[in-house]
Order: sequence, then structure tokens, then C-alpha cells
Amino acid sequence: MAFQLVIFDVGGVLVRLETQRIVHKLAQETKQPAEALERIVTDPKLIEPFELGRSSPKQFFDQLNNRLKLSWGFDQFVEAWNSILSENTDATWLLQRLRERYTLAALSNTNALHDEYIRRSFPVLSLIHHWIVSYQVGLRKPEPEIYQLTLRQADVPPHAAVFIDDTEEHVVVARRLGLMAIHFSDGLRLERELRAAGLHV
Repeated sequence: MAFQLVIFDVGGVLVRLETQRIVHKLAQETKQPAEALERIVTDPKLIEPFELGRSSPKQFFDQLNNRLKLSWGFDQFVEAWNSILSENTDATWLLQRLRERYTLAALSNTNALHDEYIRRSFPVLSLIHHWIVSYQVGLRKPEPEIYQLTLRQADVPPHAAVFIDDTEEHVVVARRLGLMAIHFSDGLRLERELRAAGLHV
């Protein structure tokens, strides 16, 4: 069977994540070392509940604020939190070409603030047919169930899907589930790998 579905990770593939931007702003605000601040803003104990929809944006901010004692209000935090995101045109140009022949899906571990900002700020992502995000479904990659949910939404069997992610662990699980999976590094290499797999790009 030919491929029918192309599934993209968002952060790290279609969207660049530059955590250093918020770390720099926090360092200016708190006068704390950047390394310590980066550990806090990437702490799984804070991030994972936020990405699973178990804590709201305001609760996440309050938890972060309890550790950092910020003078920022919530809106100022949201602006800084979203400042780490930018469109990765190295990859997004592929969406228009692929959409002509394939169903497109996004599968992302993300939170409500980033998801809303991304969908509002990068119009090219509206080309994607199915949008599956961890905080809405209560599952995160590499849990097999979130891959299976994506396939069900698109009504496509695993062997007819291509999965693209910048995290090797997520790629390994996709392959175990029967998907053709590509470990993303850059757009040019991705184009070559898609063509090698037989997709029309």
C-alpha cells in the first residue's frame, strides 16, 4: 500500500524552540545563573503536567513563580514564554507540496500557551488536516496510545503513515508500531529521505 499520511512533530521540526530566549529574560529579571534557570523551566515535574493538560497556564505560571519569585504579571510571562517559538521555514515549505497528495497530521507534546500561539502566528500550519496535541488528549509521546490515536483520527493503518520527529526515542517507538519514521535534522535531508521512501515531494 502507498503512503497516505505524513505526521509531523511540531516543536523541533515545523517550529524552532529557542529556550535560551526565556532563560536570558529570566536571568535579567532574577539575577540567577542561566544554567539553574534552564533546569527549572525544563523541569519535567513542571512541564509534563502542563503538557498533559493537568495544570492550566495560570497554575503553571504560579508554580514557576513560586520557585523564581518573579515581578512579572501573567501576561508578561506569556509573552516571554512564547518568545522561544519561530517558524522553521526549512521544513514548513514541504507542507504545501505534500498536501497535494497526502493527508497531513501534527503530533506534538505541547502546552496550551504554545499551541494557541503557534496556530495563531504561523498560517502555513493551517494546511495540516489533523492536529493532535498532548495537553488536549492527556497523552504524550512516546506513549504508543498517542500514535495510535493519530492513526485512528486519520483513518490510516500504520504501514501507510510516515512519522517525522527530531527526538530519536519518539522515532524508535513509531517504528515499533509499524510506521515508517524519519529522525529529523534539517529540511534538505528530510526532503531527500521522503523521496527515497517513495513520496512525491
